Amino acid sequence: MNILLTGAGGFIGSHLHKELNSEHKVFQVFHPSDYIEGKNSFSVNLTNVSAVNKLIKDLSKQQKIDAIIHLASAMASSDKIDDVRLLNENILIIDNVINIAKSVKPKIFINFSSMAVYPNISGTFSEDSLPTPQKNPDCIYGLSKYCSEVMIDFLLRNENISIVHLRISQVHGKGMRTDRIIPVMLKELKDTNTITVYGDGERTSNFINVDKLVKKVEFFIQEDIYGTYNVGDRNISFLELAQGLIDKYGDENSTINKEPQGNKEKFILDISKLRSVYKN
Repeated sequence: MNILLTGAGGFIGSHLHKELNSEHKVFQVFHPSDYIEGKNSFSVNLTNVSAVNKLIKDLSKQQKIDAIIHLASAMASSDKIDDVRLLNENILIIDNVINIAKSVKPKIFINFSSMAVYPNISGTFSEDSLPTPQKNPDCIYGLSKYCSEVMIDFLLRNENISIVHLRISQVHGKGMRTDRIIPVMLKELKDTNTITVYGDGERTSNFINVDKLVKKVEFFIQEDIYGTYNVGDRNISFLELAQGLIDKYGDENSTINKEPQGNKEKFILDISKLRSVYKN
């Protein structure tokens, strides 16, 4: 199978390419700042129409693209969480990727969305839950992901393309961003032999290892399944998360410091729909 992978230079993209490239021909689309030269590698700013048109022209010289896996996205940082330019950039990206899909006409389009489309409040959230990113600290990012889902469904409605939206939970593993909760906890553990959990550690979220995520993406490539799926693994409190890290990386003197201030929301990602089709 010939696969076009956007966001190939990112944390998840690099893991996906490593796994998929052994059995498939993967055409990688890198942001120019992340570009790694290779036979099937393209350096493209996906917000630039001219650059995207050149990519479309280059792809037309290749074998037919069977699948698109769309990962490329502007990411929110803690100091730019309210920056609306993030929304504008991701809408530009998805508009251009949709035009690529219209040109290469893949059989399947797998779009990486996010559980940030849901509110960050206590409750259980399935694919039928109302997206309310305005109740999530990652509102602008979550909104951009939901807009991408809507745009893909609407603008590709007349194309013969199976569309899959994967609403991904918190992904961890080798190469992840150092400002994410697990690396932050591990750094504190290394420096002080202590992990601090806020809100008394009651906050709950869903986490999935990147290797497990890759296996699930492979499943959707191989099977004739489409629609929207929550993709995660374990719903776990931050206190349980900290204890698990201490069990694995700490020692008998490692401690957990519980601070009462902070988020105590118990967000449960319902992945029963995924489990109904993915049995591994």
